[in-house]
Amino acid sequence: MIINYERVIDEIFHDLAPRKREVLERRFGLVGQEPLTLQAIGNQLKITRERVRQLEENAFELIRERQKAKLQKPFQYFLDYFDEHGRIRGEEKLFDDLGQGRFKNYVLLLLNLGEDFYKFKETDDFYPFWTTDPEKIQEVKTLLNFLIKEFKNTLVPLPIEEVGKRVPVGIKISVLVSYIDISKFVFESPFGLYGLVDWPEIRPRGLKDQAYLALKRENRPLHFMEITELIGKLPSVSRKVLPESVHNELIRNDGFVLIGRGVYALKEWGYKPGTVKDILVKILKQNKKGLMKEELLQKILEQRKVQASTIFLNLQDKTLFKKDKQGRYSLAEKK
Repeated sequence: MIINYERVIDEIFHDLAPRKREVLERRFGLVGQEPLTLQAIGNQLKITRERVRQLEENAFELIRERQKAKLQKPFQYFLDYFDEHGRIRGEEKLFDDLGQGRFKNYVLLLLNLGEDFYKFKETDDFYPFWTTDPEKIQEVKTLLNFLIKEFKNTLVPLPIEEVGKRVPVGIKISVLVSYIDISKFVFESPFGLYGLVDWPEIRPRGLKDQAYLALKRENRPLHFMEITELIGKLPSVSRKVLPESVHNELIRNDGFVLIGRGVYALKEWGYKPGTVKDILVKILKQNKKGLMKEELLQKILEQRKVQASTIFLNLQDKTLFKKDKQGRYSLAEKK
């Protein structure tokens, strides 16, 4: 169904006195400007704030009384929309969907005229939302609290289908998404996965988080130029990302480990910080009986993307390493 909002508003305003029409047009931003406060309208019309409120209230009463038939179609359209989304919808999404990108203020006026639509203001837990069933709110709070606990336990972002499988009640995906949209704690990532808002892979807040998200997404070590390119493709990134800025962020944050020439991995993947020589020392400390060259090479290449010649060159440091007659390397004894 397509609603011609301009025609609907013009028709329901038809019988209003000019002053009342003017108040509603200014109050809801229908005349090429943002919605104004009662006080701002009063200042413009040189009347009191209370008088503006009275005019608005009276205009609403007249429209509801005289224009029921003309309001029936848009109201039913709104009610069907709310039913499809579990009778609760975040204000931003609501205006985007019903307002078709241009008619947000018309939708706002109609919602205020309808007696079945209730607005709830922003809180510490929720973004502003509208509902046709205020008793539904407790059910939504219970479900969202369950999801928050579930994510805290699993610590893994999930696609929405998997989130739906974990909730304790049967629920349509479109309804589940609608409920999540009003939460300030459960979010959708740039790649469509859901998790907690303070997870960097869910809501990256700077180059550090964006680099983390790129590596996590690819699930493999990457050159900083590749990381830069992936950051630039994130939906939340609108400005140009400089490779040198990304490189500097990777260097100064210990969550990233340099494992090759310009190649970085996540520390959480088990990579250890340090030079090739540092890694050799750590491996041989863990293998006190020593390791053959091939064994040592394999273990180093699990931690570093370097040439074999680089590893063997580091093993030539006789102050740190020794090789026995069987070719087994171990740590040199301290003198």
